[in-house]
Amino acid sequence: MRNTLGLYFFLFWSLIGFAQEVSLPEDLRQHNLTQFNSSLLNPTFAFDWNKPSAVTIWSRWQWQTIDGDPTTLFLNYTGSFSPESAFGVGFLQHNTGTFLHTGGLLNYVHALEIGNDAKLLVGANVLAFQRELADDRFVSDDDLDLPQLQDSNEFLLQFTPAARLMVNNFSLALALGNAFDINLSGNGGNSSGSIFLAALSNDFPINLLNDNNSLVRPMIYVKSIPNSDTQVGINALLSTSKFWAQAGYNSFYGPSAGVGITFLKSLSLGGLLEFPTGSDLSDESTTFELLLSYNFGKVDNRKKVVGFDVEEEEEMAQERSQRQQDRLEKQAEKERLQREAEEERQQRKIAREEAERQQRERDSIDSERRKNRRTQVQDSINQAREERRRAQVQDSIDQARVLAEQRRIQDSLETVRKRETELLREQQRLDSIAALQDQEVEVRPDEKYEEVATADGLQPGFYLIANVFGTKKYFENFMKTLHVQGLNPKSFYRSLNGYNYVYLERYDTIEEARKARDSRFDGRYPDKTWIFRVRRN
Repeated sequence: MRNTLGLYFFLFWSLIGFAQEVSLPEDLRQHNLTQFNSSLLNPTFAFDWNKPSAVTIWSRWQWQTIDGDPTTLFLNYTGSFSPESAFGVGFLQHNTGTFLHTGGLLNYVHALEIGNDAKLLVGANVLAFQRELADDRFVSDDDLDLPQLQDSNEFLLQFTPAARLMVNNFSLALALGNAFDINLSGNGGNSSGSIFLAALSNDFPINLLNDNNSLVRPMIYVKSIPNSDTQVGINALLSTSKFWAQAGYNSFYGPSAGVGITFLKSLSLGGLLEFPTGSDLSDESTTFELLLSYNFGKVDNRKKVVGFDVEEEEEMAQERSQRQQDRLEKQAEKERLQREAEEERQQRKIAREEAERQQRERDSIDSERRKNRRTQVQDSINQAREERRRAQVQDSIDQARVLAEQRRIQDSLETVRKRETELLREQQRLDSIAALQDQEVEVRPDEKYEEVATADGLQPGFYLIANVFGTKKYFENFMKTLHVQGLNPKSFYRSLNGYNYVYLERYDTIEEARKARDSRFDGRYPDKTWIFRVRRN
């Protein structure tokens, strides 16, 4: 009894919280990951955005609420099998405020050369996690129908494929989050829909602080999430070997800004703040992210040798490059002179061929004139024949029109007779349905059935009710869920009790309604339903 009272208390405060706060979309909120662990945003980013042979931990505190705040923790190692492939292994803990997801992630990406400056990257993320309630202080009551708590304490496997086209420094990346999932707990499907992400970006190399590896990377992305508004965002990253800075904006979460620094070319530490600016988030606090990474990549050991001068080696390389460039220029000049001589020979050849062509054209014109004189007589004969043929065709057309008009009149009379027969049959069918609708229903034992004389102008009949709501938000969410399941639900509002009734279909007879209820709506709706009847006046 105490557990049941506790659950009612928890649900009461949850409803108050939902009325005051905006619920989070069903995603990992990884839109700011551009410098490290970006494979969580798109699996193909592990190829060149993640640091190779590095372990990175990223955490996000959403809106910094005092208790049960939505948080995300991602620990990931990125490595490579070859210059054309990369992989990642990670641990993920994601708290949505309602559910806690804890599990592991595997990532793989492979690059395919499709041109001199073009690559196609294909990859995937495989996430296996345990889903449980984030707050387990209360025990649910079996007598309460709480769909949001029915899928807790389950082990799920999700698959996210991705593809990315790279042309020089430009890339177009596509990912389909949760393309399909598997419930390893054996409780049926748990997919809440796929998340689609498309991102456009371009790397602009710059020379900043004598760092040839510096770049500026602007990115724009679109993220479509089931049961939520589509997110549109932009990000801009300034990355060097010593520090990085980024700024962005997300249409749901708001603007963000972050910085980071790298120590000894191996250890990186950074942070980011995100500010809710929308009217729906005006009461929320600032979100912050922290990131720590260690790179196991090799260091250039040549600089540790006494007397080794890297700048001298670079100058020698530049001299070799200059000599090679001079040779190429001389070769190009020689080839240019050869091309000019060849072009002159070709021009003389073209001039001769043009003179010969003009002479052939003059000969052809004279021959054509002689042919025209011979064909004029034949054309006159053919014209006379054509006029006679057209007259014959016109006579046939006129005759066909008369026959067609006669057939049209006959068809019209036949159509009228058929329509009269159909109207008579329809009236007989309506009379039969009216008689069935006036029949008295004998309620079966344990059968949920309600009958009213009239209900706000509803059409008489038997309605297969799926659920009843007194709260508009839950009513709208339930309708969206049925649409996602491929159903076409309908509803009506009863002013008598102030409730919205969601029904799957209306039937003319009790037998049809019972058959649909007992068959679970032909297997399309697995939950319980009941029958609501509106009698004829």
